[in-house]
Amino acid sequence: MRADGAGTKKLIVAFHFQQSDQAGWKCDACRKAGLELTRRCGWTPAAAQTPSRPVWARGRVWTDQCPKTVITAQSLELIERYSLWRRLGAAYPEPLSAKELEAFLALEREIEAEASHG
Repeated sequence: MRADGAGTKKLIVAFHFQQSDQAGWKCDACRKAGLELTRRCGWTPAAAQTPSRPVWARGRVWTDQCPKTVITAQSLELIERYSLWRRLGAAYPEPLSAKELEAFLALEREIEAEASHG
């Protein structure tokens, strides 16, 4: 599954990136090592001119750009809300918006897929 672009794909990349070893993806260390172009850093305009190829993957999810620059604050917030919703269940303090419901269903599918392949 190619996971770059908007919306749910960014959410899925964020979910899997949070589950992975992030040690090699520290921005300062990456810049010092000169990896911005190789990893297609979204914060380096010249990186967009490099050939597209997978630069990060976890299982069937991959992105052709540094995952740290693909992941949005909104995706991270939805993952946090999802985690809270799973813990609280029916006691979740507010009704789910359509956007949250869509995100939560996508995250449920990812967890199910991991369970069936893990």
